[in-house]
Amino acid sequence: MFTRSELLLEVDDDALAEAAELLGAGTRKDTVNTALNEVIARRSRAVALAEPGTA
Repeated sequence: MFTRSELLLEVDDDALAEAAELLGAGTRKDTVNTALNEVIARRSRAVALAEPGTA
């Protein structure tokens, strides 16, 4: 289960648009949430691969 926070951010419009296109996200909210989840997943994989006996 997760909680949601309402947050007002200033972001780079060009970077947001490019990220939305790369991620296939339809909304700015989806873009940010998908990007955050991608970073978490990537870091988790890197940590798991760095553990002895996992590679």
